[in-house]
Amino acid sequence: MVTILLIGIFFLTLAWQLMKTICTYRQKHQQLILAEKQLQNYASQMGYFTVIEETNHNLLDFYHKLGHSIAALHIQLEVAQKLWQINPTQAEKSVSEAYQVSSALMYEVRQLVRTMGQDSLNKHANEEKRDFLARTKLEEERYVYF
Repeated sequence: MVTILLIGIFFLTLAWQLMKTICTYRQKHQQLILAEKQLQNYASQMGYFTVIEETNHNLLDFYHKLGHSIAALHIQLEVAQKLWQINPTQAEKSVSEAYQVSSALMYEVRQLVRTMGQDSLNKHANEEKRDFLARTKLEEERYVYF
């Protein structure tokens, strides 16, 4: 009788230890899921900031080009103004060149605005797709047990 009681206590202790271990593993699993969500959130934010940084870099390059083009346009118009009375033919040529520079500049601005609009739409669609895939993967992994 004492042997059966000792065996019973042994199995109850073993079952209790097993339940404790299972609870600990479940808590760790939940912590891992939470950490994974946080990492995905951080990765998403990092991607967003990378896109912003790249856009800022592209805009800075464009502003430099824009500044140089405006300076060239200004010089051409100054030359035309000073030559207008001395050499009207040369002044007309300078105005023609200024017109070409301004046309090219307007074209570049339009292209940039169009590209930025398309990038914004593509970025939004890609973010939605990535978020959907991440949520689906999390839902699938949530039901995996140890």
